[in-house]
Amino acid sequence: MKKIITLVIFALLLSGCAKQRGNQSRVAILDDSSRAHLQAELTMADYTAFAEKVTNKMMASTEVQSWGRKRPKLVVGKMSNNTDNESIRIQDIYDRITETILGSGLVRLMDKSATSFDYVVNTELSSTRQYGDDGEELAYFKLEFKMFTIDGEMVGQWSDVLPLGKSRRQFL
Repeated sequence: MKKIITLVIFALLLSGCAKQRGNQSRVAILDDSSRAHLQAELTMADYTAFAEKVTNKMMASTEVQSWGRKRPKLVVGKMSNNTDNESIRIQDIYDRITETILGSGLVRLMDKSATSFDYVVNTELSSTRQYGDDGEELAYFKLEFKMFTIDGEMVGQWSDVLPLGKSRRQFL
């Protein structure tokens, strides 16, 4: 009789665990290339993709490609955060930009304190937001690069916009 009661209790415990697992069915493993959002805010995956996209746009431009094998000295200036979110990790974006530029092999990347260089790239992250009547939110993040010669002449500008939306409606 003890064995039967023990088996019934064990079966009940297992069925409780199964129900508990069933409630977690909305949890999923995301694909590495996925950039799912719960809020209209940038994620680390966004930072990386955004920085790479604009940097690669710059490196593929006719201005940069015209350098050929010259490998001029380039300074990436301090990045400006003109968003409504001061907690964005600007240093992570800056690091990804410099890593992508350095990896291209097209320039000699110089420190911000360098006094001898050919070009400087100023970078800026900005954002705007719109709100709907039903609590919907649409955020636009813009990453922009402007390249100047040592004399101050602008020789290139590249940007990209990332729209992020949030709806109050719950998706099941």
